[in-house]
Amino acid sequence: MKPPMNTAMAQDLTEIGLDPKNLPAMAKLEPDKLRKVMKLFSRSLGVQCNGCHLDDLAAATPRKRVAEKMWDDYARGFAMADGSALFCDSCHQGSTTVLDRTDKRALSKWMDASFVAKLKPKAKGASIECTTCHGEDHEMHFIDLWKAGKPFSPHK
Repeated sequence: MKPPMNTAMAQDLTEIGLDPKNLPAMAKLEPDKLRKVMKLFSRSLGVQCNGCHLDDLAAATPRKRVAEKMWDDYARGFAMADGSALFCDSCHQGSTTVLDRTDKRALSKWMDASFVAKLKPKAKGASIECTTCHGEDHEMHFIDLWKAGKPFSPHK
């Protein structure tokens, strides 16, 4: 598992006409900008378009649901601890899989060192704790809920 890093795509986002430190909600992206952002998703995750899309590009898919939640909740909601922009490549670094879940204790330590210590919320006065992402019930598989189209927000 690799710790988050400053995005290498800040300039790409700027060239699309987006402020990497103040991204709009995905639903508010103009279609031409959204298509360009999707190319950055592909590079960030090391997948082709069909990694998220089916033949019907507009159809909802599990990975499209996750991408929208990650964009809206994480890329928009957090920054690196030094204030630099966080984007998909910051954590994914060319892979759809970020976490190794085989050793839960090691994973917990890694998440604390890599996410809690290296990221900061953009909301004033907020802090990052386990419950920031996992909620008070410590939901460990919230991404699976998003894939299935089930709502999950750590803040009820």
